[in-house]
Amino acid sequence: MSPSLARNDDDDQNEFAVATGGPFSLLPPELVIQIFVLCSHIGDPLIPLTLASVCKWWREICMSSPRVWQIIVVSAMSRSISSIRTQAELWIVRSHPLSFDVQINLADCEVFLPVLSYFLPHISRWRGCQVTFEGRALQTYFSGPFQSSAHVALCHLDLQLRRPIDDEDEDADANSIFSYTTNTVGLVSMKIAASKLPSAQLLSPLRFTSLNISESSFRHAVRSPSLLHFLRQCPNLERFTLHGVCYEEGILKTPPPVVALPRLHTLTLDLLCIQRSVLSHLLLPALRELHLRQLNMDSSLDCDYIEEPGDSDDEAHDFSQSPSSDHHTGMGLRRLISRSQPPLEILDMDLSDMRTKDFAWVFDRVPYLKQFSIVGSDMSDKVIRLFEPVSISGGGSASTHQQQMRLRLPQLTTLKLISCQQFSGDALVDALTTRTRYTDTRTPNETLTRVVIRSCIGFKPNHEQELFRHLRGRFYVG
Repeated sequence: MSPSLARNDDDDQNEFAVATGGPFSLLPPELVIQIFVLCSHIGDPLIPLTLASVCKWWREICMSSPRVWQIIVVSAMSRSISSIRTQAELWIVRSHPLSFDVQINLADCEVFLPVLSYFLPHISRWRGCQVTFEGRALQTYFSGPFQSSAHVALCHLDLQLRRPIDDEDEDADANSIFSYTTNTVGLVSMKIAASKLPSAQLLSPLRFTSLNISESSFRHAVRSPSLLHFLRQCPNLERFTLHGVCYEEGILKTPPPVVALPRLHTLTLDLLCIQRSVLSHLLLPALRELHLRQLNMDSSLDCDYIEEPGDSDDEAHDFSQSPSSDHHTGMGLRRLISRSQPPLEILDMDLSDMRTKDFAWVFDRVPYLKQFSIVGSDMSDKVIRLFEPVSISGGGSASTHQQQMRLRLPQLTTLKLISCQQFSGDALVDALTTRTRYTDTRTPNETLTRVVIRSCIGFKPNHEQELFRHLRGRFYVG
């Protein structure tokens, strides 16, 4: 028996007897603890605090026994988030080092992730997690995988912005709002649904290394300031994907913050109209892979931005089916690269395009790029010629003054051009043969090893034959 729980003086005996009365005062502390544990299972969510307020001895029992605090019931029905955070912190400390059960009662799914974030740093101690919504239990999870892992770490969060629960679906289960899995080495992945992005001010830092945010409709679309504030609460991110619905955010009431994600190495933006705002406000010094998908829009984008160098019209005056989105994608990339100076190795543009002068600006500033692929671009011969070596003085060609040549993308080994309809086959053959003749001799370890040309209308069979004659096994077509 703990000395602090022993009743050795008459005053404590009398106080205990007055508070409890009858034979309860004769019970040993171990049995009292067990009774308190049972009360925590079936009583008020704050029952440990209620019991601790009865008398000094009961308080000593509650404060010295982690078992009393192993059931953490938080109700977001009528309480403030700050009070829930305070409760979570107290119960987590008092139950240490034991495992605990989490029970979350929700009236509004928007606060679910903030409430959950208070418990995530201690997920290795989870014994179970139960979520109820409007009195309906969605699911109970048991702790077997966590307890069997020597080390538990948060890996992936899949945040789906949609209507969390279908009111007409009486069989809705945990997959409607929350599910999680863990693998054999203790990496935890979670899927959470909410109708909008939670306020960053309510969140504790989320230590996931991978994040996927998916919008389902304009009603659930993300505005760039909210997104960037949210990302600020994800400091450990290494991968981030945003799947949008091409929502135009218009004029912003507050400017987006600049957010540093020092570990992020892979970024994917898909089906967005806010690419400029997002790219322009990220600091990604470790970025190695950038995937831009379905950013082309044939209509004009009404975006809020401060004019920067490069915002003028494209002096090349090249044709484009998506001039507005090309402009915003290119300017976003310029800002990202100039701020972060990342060691970018892979640039993948699928139905995403830029202006000619943006291609030139970017190609001059990504010296570590190894793979470049683009689908559905309106790039002209002017862009294709950027792959050729040029003399440092700005004139001449690779056939003159080769000792003074400059090569954009000097480490490029893979080039994929698919469904690009504006450049000519002659320009492509000239650019790639000139480039590979130069790199095969000067930098054989950093020359093109894989070239894929597919469904490009200006690239004719005679161009295929000529390029194959020079590249041989490095050239893939069709």
